Amino acid sequence: MSLFPFLSQHPVLHVSKLSRLGKVFAALPRPYNVRMDAVNTRYIMKWDWNHSMANHNITFTAQYTFSHKQLDERSYTGMCIRITEERCDFSRELDFYMGSYILRVRAEGRGQMSDWYRLKFIPDEHADLGPPSHVAFDPGDTMLTVSFREPMTEQNTPMRSVLDMSFSLQYWEKHSPSKKQEKVFESTEGTLFPLKPWTEYCLQVNAFNKLYNKTSPYTQQQCVRTLGYPPVWKVLLALLGCVALMTTVPVYRCHKKRKSIVSKHTFPSSILHNTQDTISLLLLPREESCVATVVVAVQVEQTSQGQQQQVKGQGNVEAVQDSGSSSIQRGQGSSSQDSGIYSGEDSGKKSAGSTTTTSQPKETH
Repeated sequence: MSLFPFLSQHPVLHVSKLSRLGKVFAALPRPYNVRMDAVNTRYIMKWDWNHSMANHNITFTAQYTFSHKQLDERSYTGMCIRITEERCDFSRELDFYMGSYILRVRAEGRGQMSDWYRLKFIPDEHADLGPPSHVAFDPGDTMLTVSFREPMTEQNTPMRSVLDMSFSLQYWEKHSPSKKQEKVFESTEGTLFPLKPWTEYCLQVNAFNKLYNKTSPYTQQQCVRTLGYPPVWKVLLALLGCVALMTTVPVYRCHKKRKSIVSKHTFPSSILHNTQDTISLLLLPREESCVATVVVAVQVEQTSQGQQQQVKGQGNVEAVQDSGSSSIQRGQGSSSQDSGIYSGEDSGKKSAGSTTTTSQPKETH
């Protein structure tokens, strides 16, 4: 007897109905790139789906069952039903760490659904091991006690409740990162001994399981200094550095201050531009150099005041050459042709000449 009597009486309609049923169950492509993000007992299934394949909203349904029941459709338990996110968290349900599970996911929308994408997942083989946390130090003179917290489950219980593990601690002197040493602990606390006193050490720790070949990432590098006294050479080096600093700073400040003082007191430009003339004046004979000195002094005074003045020589400067000294007479500038400076002998001659001229009688005709 036919299961579909109506369809058997209408063969053409029978074929069309089957084709339409095929479209209902296979019209949507199934998710792809399905993977597990599993660390300790956190199990998150993720996938991708091409949303350009549909012009309407698409949701996803994810289920699980044990591997030996995967052929029984009634054994599957829905974990995420009609969600829009492309991920599903199975951490609360997969509580048997040594178990073997089948996870599956499909796309759904407007009465259409894709085929299931199935994934086998075994936590003790596929889940990664997370690193320890809360690393603490207790330094001594030549030793260092290290404590930390082992990886935890999603229920905040130690991972060693579901998996045996050991811990590897790497340590090295901070200035020698290439010379790493390693020590294995079976508990979450251990002591490094012997170490150098007053030396900074860096370390990091991870967890591992040899049976399943699981190794966690290392914790972030942390550094700590041991106690004790620093080596003598370090003390001497520090003292020399302090002495050098105390000597250099005052010298630098003194030099800077001296430089600023010199820069504030500059020579007049008339002297700086006539350096060669000033030097030549110093090489004159003693009598002439005195006159040159007076002239230069007047020029310096005029330049410093920033005013232009006309210097007129008035008075007489007598120079006595006895015992190595000389005097110079500066005459009154009455005549435009006189330079205003004469020696005593020349003055006398000129006076005599002028007297003779006035006493001579005039001839009359």
